Amino acid sequence: MKTALYTLIIGSLLGLLFISKSFLLLVFSNIIIFAIAALGLNVIFGYTGQISIGHAAFMAIGAYTSAFFTMSLNMPIFVNLIFVILFSALFGMLIALPAMRLKGFYLAIATMAFGIAVQEIIASMEVFGGRTGMRNIPAFFDSDFYTYLLNLFFYSLLVYITSLIVKSPAGKRFNMVRDSELAARAFGVKIAKAKLQAFIISSIYSGIAGFLYAHTLGYISPADFGLNVSLNLLAMVIVGGVASLNGGLIGSVIITGMPFLFSRSNFPMTIIVGSLLIIFVLFFPRGLSYGLKMLYFRYFEIPVIWIIKKFWKNKKKEGSYINIDGVKLYYEVSGEGKPVVMIHGNYASHRWFEKVKNIEGFKVYTPDLPNFGYSDWMKEIQIDTYAEYTKKFIDLLGLNKVVLVGHSLGGAVAMSIAFRYPEKVEKLILVDSPSLKGLKTPEENYYVLNLLKNNRTLLKNSLKAMVPSSRDRKLLNCLTNDALLMNPKCFTENARALENYNYEEISKNYIGEILFILGEKDTLITKNMADEVVRSTNGKLEIIPDVGHSIIIEEPKAFIDIFKSFTLEKN
Repeated sequence: MKTALYTLIIGSLLGLLFISKSFLLLVFSNIIIFAIAALGLNVIFGYTGQISIGHAAFMAIGAYTSAFFTMSLNMPIFVNLIFVILFSALFGMLIALPAMRLKGFYLAIATMAFGIAVQEIIASMEVFGGRTGMRNIPAFFDSDFYTYLLNLFFYSLLVYITSLIVKSPAGKRFNMVRDSELAARAFGVKIAKAKLQAFIISSIYSGIAGFLYAHTLGYISPADFGLNVSLNLLAMVIVGGVASLNGGLIGSVIITGMPFLFSRSNFPMTIIVGSLLIIFVLFFPRGLSYGLKMLYFRYFEIPVIWIIKKFWKNKKKEGSYINIDGVKLYYEVSGEGKPVVMIHGNYASHRWFEKVKNIEGFKVYTPDLPNFGYSDWMKEIQIDTYAEYTKKFIDLLGLNKVVLVGHSLGGAVAMSIAFRYPEKVEKLILVDSPSLKGLKTPEENYYVLNLLKNNRTLLKNSLKAMVPSSRDRKLLNCLTNDALLMNPKCFTENARALENYNYEEISKNYIGEILFILGEKDTLITKNMADEVVRSTNGKLEIIPDVGHSIIIEEPKAFIDIFKSFTLEKN
């Protein structure tokens, strides 16, 4: 929805900027129309992995259907759209039936033959004007600006519909067919049905593009939908970005828009486009859309992050600082009663306990660990080091027999304290904590972890995935800004630290009660990990349905109820 809305808003503003330039508006409309056709081709090529070199034929079907119905049968233009969709789907089904048994080069040849056949059949029919084509096709509106807005609306709507398709079960099946037909078949995917659906959807998109083309330009001929147009559509997808929503638009801007830019020069367009294709294939093999996205993730947000850090670090704070061996730790305190220390996880801060820190009868301390939030950074990044600073924090505040709550990485820190200093802890609550033997991060994930420190968007999405059922956007933004304050080295080194501990032996030192709370939808911590901790420590396990990696944010009331029940029960 966001992508569609942003496209609609930015496109409308661009149209308003050139509202008096009819020729430019026509160029913009042309770019959008071919972007719609490229979007349709992306469904079959990018998302389903089937090559089609005859997609211009479906544009021809849409264009000629609407033009003929309007001029010969006096049908209202927008009523024609129904027939355009039906005929496009029908012909898409016809080409899909034999194509379902073909793949790769053979499928490309079959679709190319279909495209050429449609072009030649239309050219041989006088009712369609033969090779001369059809002229004076009625326009949607008298205003080029309104026509442009209509094309833009159709494109934005189809982008939104495509996003729904891609995320749907049908879209997942398309992806499985693309990645491996053998594996897809093993998972029960009906390959022929998936290909048929993809071809029909793709052909409808191209038919709509042809419909818009006919009534925007007012003139069509068989040459407008030849093999070169089909190849251009394929080039748009490859240049713009395979399997991306706006890749076709980027490709259309280059392939369709560039000839107008160089129209007054004598330099051959074939050389320009050919050179660009070579450059894109060499340096942007997955398309400009993906390349620009990666550049954005790696570099473009750095200035924004710098500003956020400066502002957020100096923001007025409600808590206090305590100096521990030259390192200042920030912490907040809530309530009165039995002491509770809550230790946050990775990419986190004291704010993760914002919704659960007010518990009647308890005095809750929520510190920022060293290297996190408002606390100072330090060089050593180890779980036991974090535990030492937290233990000294407890000592300096004169706390005794605390209830220790550890979330995620904080669970490992809490275990280190409880197992090495059992006299300090009365009860231990682990929330989606790693196992006693650490948490292994696949080596290929470290590249992505390194990207997080310079990209707020990726970081926010990563945190959002940890709290899938939460709808508190304001808190999520605050958590993301807090995460940006983390020591940059920790984005990868905290993961290393989680791999490098083993508390199996020292866990026997702790004889107090342990409760492990696990979110049923947690994608990071498994039930096997939780069971391992519970078995080794004679603890209790509570699994919370419909919750991800953080009950303290997703279901705070449920956490408080569980907390009270566990802490107030007699040993």
